[in-house]
Amino acid sequence: MIIARCLCEYLKPVNNSTQIIILQHPKESKHPLNTVKILTKSLVKIIIFSGEDFSQHQELNLILDNSENKVVLLFPEIDRQVKTSLDVATTTHLVLIDGPWRKAKKIYFLSRNLHSLQRLSLENSKISNYRIRQSHQKNGLSSLEASLEALKLIEPNLNTNSLELAFQKMIDFQIDKMGQAVFNANYIQKKSEE
Repeated sequence: MIIARCLCEYLKPVNNSTQIIILQHPKESKHPLNTVKILTKSLVKIIIFSGEDFSQHQELNLILDNSENKVVLLFPEIDRQVKTSLDVATTTHLVLIDGPWRKAKKIYFLSRNLHSLQRLSLENSKISNYRIRQSHQKNGLSSLEASLEALKLIEPNLNTNSLELAFQKMIDFQIDKMGQAVFNANYIQKKSEE
């Protein structure tokens, strides 16, 4: 059961200077608990492109091909092509793939233009608080959590408290409406079995 609640009172503009580029799987945009929706209501610099193969995506390739841009891909290390030295402070654009892990990997492998990008991996990141939608990936974060963790590295003085609060309120609203017993039976138990 998904309950729509307005988070407007918690959402404030976040003046990020790093352009966030979300490559979103088409099915993910329709998911009612997609956290990118919260990001788009707060981040002042965010672009969303929908699809599976972005190799020939004209707008994305214009950004990637511009020598003035320092584009970094936020994605776990899954191959040996990862460049090890990364000065995140000079990042101008952060690319994030939005979708369940299986679909995110598919987007990455199909989108050949992403393979040469420097990669930021959040391997030692915090444990996800996205208790109402669990990842099958160990240490998996929601797109909102991953974006904020990366932005904290790139822009350490950026205030993202309102986004974190809105995310928490969305989770609390859903747990409240489904009831603690349903939440305990369907989410906490599954989490402990993993």
